[in-house]
Amino acid sequence: MKKLYFLIFCISLHSCSTKQQKTTDDFRTDKQLKSVVNNEFIKIILNQDTITTQVFKQDVNYIFHCKNGKRIYRKKKFKLLPITDSIGLQKAQLIVDYNKELKSNNLIGLSSKIINVNQKKFLFQEEIGKRLIESNSKREGIIVKINYKDSVSIATLKGGYLSTEYTISILNYLKNNMINDLVFNRTQIESHRAITKKYLKNARPNYFYLNPITNQLEVMVNDLIANKEKSNMYPELMNSKPSVDYLDFFKVDSQQILSLISRKTILDKKIFIPKGFKIRLNAGESIDLVQNAAIMSFSPLLVDGTLDNPVSIYSSDSSGEGLHVLQKNKTSIINFLNFDNQTSFLDSSNNQVWKLPSSFTIYEGTVDIAKSNFTNLKSEDAINIFRSKYSFTNSKIDGTFSDAFDADFSFGVIENSMFKNCGNDGVDISGGKLTLKNSQFDLIKDKAISAGEESHLTSEKCTIKNAELAFISKDLSVATSHDNFFSNCQVVYCSFQKKGEYGPAEIIATNDSIKNCSLTHLIEYESSLTIDENKIDSFEYNIIDYLYGKKYGKATIK
Repeated sequence: MKKLYFLIFCISLHSCSTKQQKTTDDFRTDKQLKSVVNNEFIKIILNQDTITTQVFKQDVNYIFHCKNGKRIYRKKKFKLLPITDSIGLQKAQLIVDYNKELKSNNLIGLSSKIINVNQKKFLFQEEIGKRLIESNSKREGIIVKINYKDSVSIATLKGGYLSTEYTISILNYLKNNMINDLVFNRTQIESHRAITKKYLKNARPNYFYLNPITNQLEVMVNDLIANKEKSNMYPELMNSKPSVDYLDFFKVDSQQILSLISRKTILDKKIFIPKGFKIRLNAGESIDLVQNAAIMSFSPLLVDGTLDNPVSIYSSDSSGEGLHVLQKNKTSIINFLNFDNQTSFLDSSNNQVWKLPSSFTIYEGTVDIAKSNFTNLKSEDAINIFRSKYSFTNSKIDGTFSDAFDADFSFGVIENSMFKNCGNDGVDISGGKLTLKNSQFDLIKDKAISAGEESHLTSEKCTIKNAELAFISKDLSVATSHDNFFSNCQVVYCSFQKKGEYGPAEIIATNDSIKNCSLTHLIEYESSLTIDENKIDSFEYNIIDYLYGKKYGKATIK
């Protein structure tokens, strides 16, 4: 019995010790912060790692820039706000909780936590910049800063351009309680406003983010401590009249279903279809996009083609800028679509540039694509799926200027499909999850299958041939390869870290077959590759120096 008590005591002691080790949101500096002058280099000691930082003072706050590729809590740039009393601690916890709830509701929130620096409490917050946008599962876009000192002024970060229409709309939003629905994302603003009021009744936005996919502004609130005493300037919402050019080509029935007026349609302008409809394209119908025409729809798409009579969307003059569905939690279903000879979307009307990297875009919601062909696409991404659930089955992408299939912050399945003649990547996912089965890759000039930014990818019974880089995992991703066949590839497995705010990656391979490939693996130190339960211990440093056209693969085409 004494031995049993002693064992329990030891286990308890170990458990307490382990718990203490896990709660180490503490670091030390080689110089007390209160004695730091502006633009000074100091060292941070965190978890036995020493990190050189450049420090800038902003009133009583400190802004840190990590050097030499290092990161603190995966952030290159961050701010420390001193917490001096219990009220300040309550405010800081408010900010932490506020930002967590923003993130949990797909709104832009800052990575925030209360930490100890030299045994004194600070609020840690990441800096506003493109990495903040990416960490919130959104595509990099223009960030607009609002200054409230003497009068309201508007500026863009890093030289981004904002048209007069957007500037005026922001001022009307802040000063006159008005919102232009074509400029602002109404749903995002309403959700953001409701959450902000929960934590702080009187706050006003000091940043906006221009989403490059929707071309709409989304609101951001940064330092709530600084905004504590400021008045509430959230506006009442105002509708703007949408364009009705789409009615030149589509008719609407009593069930709000849009269908083509003519089965053979020549579309010679960009049309914008508002939400509230369903677009139905029937078997045998075709749309010829000419004179830089494009379809931008805020309503879901139903394509009802058949084997003998597919739906065709093409561009006879090679100027078509594609089909883009920004459907917001709706479902698009696409069967037997032939999508050919398109480029990426670009709209410079109203003195504002709105561009997308893809010829075919699905943004938010669910999409099922089956028995369809995407060919001769001259865009950065032939297909881009963003913040969506998707399936891509029994389909083909053949002939792309750059990437074939790109899925960002999305979850999906690809099965029984072909990716061929790709100028860069075949399938590339970021911040998502993918199950890939029974598919073929051929003539891929960069990466055939690639997972990045904390993705989880499983590939099974696929054939990858004539690819520069066959199977890639990077930036904290875990990629599993099972029963795949690789032939005539330069590099089969490659695992590495590309972005500093992430970390090493992992590949697990079982029962794969490899034939006539130049190099079996290229694995960066701290990343890993396991083949048939055998861990590979052959490493390289700075693998990125070998990739993207330097020795293997191809430079990214934009």
